[in-house]
Amino acid sequence: MKYRLTDLLLASALLLAVMPHAVQAQEVPANLKGSGELVITSGGGTWEAAQKKAFFDPFTRDTGIKIVLVPEDHAKLLASVKIGQPEADLTSVAGGALEGFVDKDALEKIDYSMFAEQTLADMPQQMKDENGVGALLYSVGVAYNTSKLSDGREPKNWADFYNVKDFPGARSLPKCEKLVDGGLLEGALMGDGVSPGTLYPIDMDRAFAKVAELKPHVSRWWVAGADAPQSLISGEVDMAAAYNGRVFGAKKDGAPLNFSWDQSLLQYDYWVVLRGSPNKENASKFLAYISRPEPQAAFAEAISYGPVNNKAFELLSKELLEILPGSPNLAKKQVFQNYKWWNEKNADGRTNWDVALERCVALLSQ
Repeated sequence: MKYRLTDLLLASALLLAVMPHAVQAQEVPANLKGSGELVITSGGGTWEAAQKKAFFDPFTRDTGIKIVLVPEDHAKLLASVKIGQPEADLTSVAGGALEGFVDKDALEKIDYSMFAEQTLADMPQQMKDENGVGALLYSVGVAYNTSKLSDGREPKNWADFYNVKDFPGARSLPKCEKLVDGGLLEGALMGDGVSPGTLYPIDMDRAFAKVAELKPHVSRWWVAGADAPQSLISGEVDMAAAYNGRVFGAKKDGAPLNFSWDQSLLQYDYWVVLRGSPNKENASKFLAYISRPEPQAAFAEAISYGPVNNKAFELLSKELLEILPGSPNLAKKQVFQNYKWWNEKNADGRTNWDVALERCVALLSQ
């Protein structure tokens, strides 16, 4: 049977249209192509698999630069940087931990000259720090057990969460070690009526007073991210401050859980280049490559974290947009967590994080 050339071209175009973003070869600027290698830390498991599919393999295919992975161990990595022999060129850190790496003089400045102007224009300002490039978006917010709370009794925001009169039931909040990651003080302030736009600088007196008020109703203070949804599933608590990914993962497996995006905190990790990196230029090329819409969309499809390039949302399904932090409709309800405020130092040299941690430990020990 004979096929016309136009038929073959049409079939090829249709095939490409339905292929995942990471599978399709991408035209990249000449300045991103190169040779040699780039050493990156990785956490393994589904995390590494998603990065390999969306970032690592396509980057090597399109640029010619080989990716070498080493296990992620930040303590060991920092020690290697200190002696001038960084174990890796690139790693990712939580947004709140970035300043700690900067204080240790462990990072190179990001070379944004490698990035296309359009890529930079499509990235939120928080994703373009001089010391780190946004890696992904995630959120902490109010989660609840739908078998206990339904038909108008669901908590919709932090105001409802802290309203024990109209929304009775046991709560779960982050323990002191997770007070920033778990949004403890931001949630307390919004629960006390502070508008999302005026959260910072945080009024610690007011926030801790609100936490103290709710303390008798908190049955679980969690440290591990899995603790909050598990306490909801077991029935130990009715509502909890929890990570969106943990909640939707459990929901996908059949757990009677839901998550409210209203007043949820928009959180993020950074990619950072280690000081003394022998492959600094390749690291810059990698960051410019993966920050484009297509790799970001592929990563979101692979592991359901929010992309750091706003254009990537246009490449994703409507169903996925409904559960991705930072997506256009959800972002209107969310609040960017201000890591810079948390890392500001007081006259005594302590950060706001240090001060809050001390106060939190004192409160929970009472």
